[in-house]
Amino acid sequence: MRRLLVFLLALTALAGCKTVGVSTTDDGFAEISPMVANEMLLDTNQVVVLDVRSAADYRGPGGHIAGSLNAPFDTIERQLPELLPYTNNTVLVYGETGTDGAIAAKLLTVAGFRNVVHIDGGLRAWIERGYRTVNAQ
Repeated sequence: MRRLLVFLLALTALAGCKTVGVSTTDDGFAEISPMVANEMLLDTNQVVVLDVRSAADYRGPGGHIAGSLNAPFDTIERQLPELLPYTNNTVLVYGETGTDGAIAAKLLTVAGFRNVVHIDGGLRAWIERGYRTVNAQ
């Protein structure tokens, strides 16, 4: 009986826990902190990373997250056919700040992508936290 009580208390405690740095939006995608995004990228190579900034910003001096694909926000709807193979993958989206990346994440979710994740604060927050970028120049 005592073991059952301990088990039930532990189960109740776990049910109330939330992962720090992760939240779910009303628009159907997850929003994560740069720290959680970095951990995701270190832990798996199954994540598709989309940078929705302009091509000039992607290639510019600020660089981009290593391994990311450039799908500029202004043309992402036209690029959807190219992105469809990633529908069932985890797609990590970011822009310069939080706004354009969040809108792109919503668009991908509406388009049928199953696991869309947005970096809260975008590339600016990524860099402010000390994470590295690469430059294509």
